[in-house]
Amino acid sequence: MRGIVSLLKRSKVFTDIDVLELVDEGTVQLLRIRAVLKDASVLYITELHTADFQKYSYQWQKKNGDTLLRWDNAPHHKALKTFPHHRHEGDKVLPSHRITVDEVIEVLKNKLD
Repeated sequence: MRGIVSLLKRSKVFTDIDVLELVDEGTVQLLRIRAVLKDASVLYITELHTADFQKYSYQWQKKNGDTLLRWDNAPHHKALKTFPHHRHEGDKVLPSHRITVDEVIEVLKNKLD
């Protein structure tokens, strides 16, 4: 989990990184981050890991709160071939693999350039 914070800090995409919550108790790991990008948009990161469960959400949004992109594994789009992994682009819900934070950063870099 701490590796994610280091990865964000090394990236030149972000101007501010706030760790909102960090739990690392062996059987439970939880990380919630708010990271401001150089265009003032915001990436919210949530990762929860237990011995038999993993949940993630990476939400990129405008400064005003409008969602630009979100990747998550909430189990509510069962018709997708990549269930439970999916991404939201506007009103569309699309298949997605289990994306990593470094892949999210690459997507954001490309969108900002």
